[in-house]
Amino acid sequence: MQSKDFIYRLYGRSRLRSKKNIDYNKSKNFIDKFSIQNLKINKNNILDIGSGYGENSILLANQSKDSIVIACDNFFDGNFKLAKMAQEQNMNNLYIHNGNVHEFLDKLDQNLYFNSVWILFPDPWPKKKHFKRRLINKLFFEKIYNFLKKNAYIYIATDSKSYLKEILFLIFKIKNQFIWENQKKIDWDYKNASFVQTKYFKKAIKKGSNPFFIKLRKL
Repeated sequence: MQSKDFIYRLYGRSRLRSKKNIDYNKSKNFIDKFSIQNLKINKNNILDIGSGYGENSILLANQSKDSIVIACDNFFDGNFKLAKMAQEQNMNNLYIHNGNVHEFLDKLDQNLYFNSVWILFPDPWPKKKHFKRRLINKLFFEKIYNFLKKNAYIYIATDSKSYLKEILFLIFKIKNQFIWENQKKIDWDYKNASFVQTKYFKKAIKKGSNPFFIKLRKL
């Protein structure tokens, strides 16, 4: 079993390259104002993992104002931008966890909290020696399962062929816990879905990749 130190270890940059006249402590205090203190199981709770610049989190929060949306990402600059957008739009149903999703889940009581989980374009870590850094693995599915309500959904999008192959193999291994609902070509093409075109989606299209979308439902 992996240690918590390994699980919580974060790879990649958490901030953009240094900028002048930026007070990161003040910015962090601003982000912390959007941290969630308590989750209620009787609410429609949505977890957006790897929220990046927050495009999907904002869309989800606006589409379902009675829901609670938690954006979870270690990317400080993206979280700061998201917090500013949430403040400008006077949003009271969007929260931010600035850090690792495993750490966030381990802070929760063991309850069935989430109605849906979104993982759009997680870092593919394309080099084979870095595959172990990928978020989506058997450990992740085992952990998130314990926090999902019955018939809750996990939405995943990636344009990485090697990552997709790994995810599909995992889906076969967890077929007794989750069912893959969109198995037709027209349904797994992200471009055909009415989802937000994030920065990473646009990057994928620009380089000629065709993003693949997966819809899993907890049994």
